[in-house]
Amino acid sequence: MKKVLLFIIFVLCEQSYAANPVIRHPFTADPSLRRWSDGKFYVYGSHDKDVAGKWDMEDYHVFSSTNLVDWKDHGVVLRNSQTPWGGPFWAPDAAEKNGKYYLYFPEGAHIGVAESDSPTGPFNNPRSIYAMPEGYAQAYDPAVFSYKGKDYLIISERKSLTTPFYPVIFTLKDNMTEIEPGSKVELPPLEGFHEGPFLFERKGKVYMIGGGYRSLRYWMADDLFGPYEYKGDFFTGNETYTISKTAHGSVLEHDGKWVLACHYDVFPDGPYQRTTCIEYLEFNDDGTIKPVSITRKGIEPVSSSR
Repeated sequence: MKKVLLFIIFVLCEQSYAANPVIRHPFTADPSLRRWSDGKFYVYGSHDKDVAGKWDMEDYHVFSSTNLVDWKDHGVVLRNSQTPWGGPFWAPDAAEKNGKYYLYFPEGAHIGVAESDSPTGPFNNPRSIYAMPEGYAQAYDPAVFSYKGKDYLIISERKSLTTPFYPVIFTLKDNMTEIEPGSKVELPPLEGFHEGPFLFERKGKVYMIGGGYRSLRYWMADDLFGPYEYKGDFFTGNETYTISKTAHGSVLEHDGKWVLACHYDVFPDGPYQRTTCIEYLEFNDDGTIKPVSITRKGIEPVSSSR
């Protein structure tokens, strides 16, 4: 009952002119912020249940915007009951190519892929693009990154519950639904690396951001395959936007400005209902990321016109 009352208060209090959270409900975590060829912006993320004491995501929603501030929920685009193997969903990502849209998602021991003719789904024909090797402990949080004319899929993986996570890079085939045979590259464990890798490029540097415990952190390299230098945390939450356990984010550049999409805990006593904020991301002269503090105001509306 306490959680239900807090949920009602949250929804009522957030009906204000504050931009953050940009997605109030349904609760949406692990946001992957993308902009496709139609000029619109999209968020693909995990869907937390309104009342839950664990992460038990059963479906994905897609959201669209023309200005990064006002978002439309396009409803459920894929359910875990549609996949061949079942299990809870985790953090997804998406890509556009060949006139189609591809949703990549972790579920159980698999990284799955589904496709659609529309950026807002529904996404069909879900199947495994990568099965975690037998005996491994975890493989999840796919991210797509285009680099030097090729498309790559990056995940977080570890061989046992007592060994560190490490990034894995796969080369995608042109059809975006298969991995090039023999292309798996396991990077060495990175200092502070855990989950949620997301990559972007700026001024010749490759940035990998990821979730630590209660923080977003990052690494920099001169090439996709490294070596990567750990740069530390750049978002640890604040009194209003708390992170009690998981952290996951994505980065987008538009009209010369960079923005960060990330989630925070809606309720102060648990990480199982999270939702999405967008804030400016700024850089120092040496390319390092300035610390980010999420604000109620958030960012100013932008134009999606090309």
